[in-house]
Amino acid sequence: MLSNFFEIFLLISPVFILIILGNILRRIGVPDLSFWDVNDKLVYWVLIPALLFHHISQINLSSSMFYSYGVVILSGLFIVTIVAITLGKLLGYSPESWSSILQGASRHNAFIALAIAGSLFGDAGLAVGAVFMLLYVPSINIVVISIMVSNLNQPGQTDSKKGIANIFVELIKNPFILAMIAGLIFSLIDSEKIVIINETSGLLGSAALPIMLLTIGAKIKVRDLALKITPILISNSLKLIAFPVIAYFVAKFMGLSQLEVIVAVIFASVPTAASSHALAKQFGGDAQLMTSIITTQVALSFITIPVILAVIS
Repeated sequence: MLSNFFEIFLLISPVFILIILGNILRRIGVPDLSFWDVNDKLVYWVLIPALLFHHISQINLSSSMFYSYGVVILSGLFIVTIVAITLGKLLGYSPESWSSILQGASRHNAFIALAIAGSLFGDAGLAVGAVFMLLYVPSINIVVISIMVSNLNQPGQTDSKKGIANIFVELIKNPFILAMIAGLIFSLIDSEKIVIINETSGLLGSAALPIMLLTIGAKIKVRDLALKITPILISNSLKLIAFPVIAYFVAKFMGLSQLEVIVAVIFASVPTAASSHALAKQFGGDAQLMTSIITTQVALSFITIPVILAVIS
């Protein structure tokens, strides 16, 4: 297992090196700090949608694939959601705190997952990862945001009630989801007829992950850490250990291939989404605790991901 660990660590280390490099570049001001905000928009509206469209448009999707992948994602999501909320309430945490624990335990940084899947399996890994993303983005956001909106008193109560009614509208407007829907439609068309679109989206998509990883690193600010050990420990244990273990056993039970099992575990074992801090702030959660959870998860995942992958392979 030790040799497997080092082999896998070396294979996926470029992902973490880019995250560290992004943090260093932001600290020394190269490029200008405003660059990272512009980067966010470019990646969000153009590059990642192009990547998702490119890979989904070229795979043959089946109802059994959707069913199997959906069971893997929803099983893990259901279990960690129940455990996170139950432990939070049993330990007397406020909704602001346990909602941040929940976000840390249940949401995934899909960009890191796609980058690792691509590092290990190339286009095949990215294609499977894109399908997982197609299923998990709407399902996890619907569950987590609905729970947060119904339990938190965020700034502007009118906007709060409006928010839960508009969850589906916001999801439909999400460029990732629009790109994935477009990819599904184009997957039904003979790829030779859309070769120009495929080539263009492929070129754009190839730039997405490196830039996104640099941006993730740039947004990590260690000095903003405010350690609250127990809630961080709960959230990190559920996300970095429990979720990937659940995903592994459910994926094996559903009869997925070895590649599909590993990609499922990769998605389950990556740190929580970087946008979790923005959601905590928007909906009245504990944003400072959320920052601590995100930062510690990114740091710990440098070790936990290769360990988990070494064990299952």
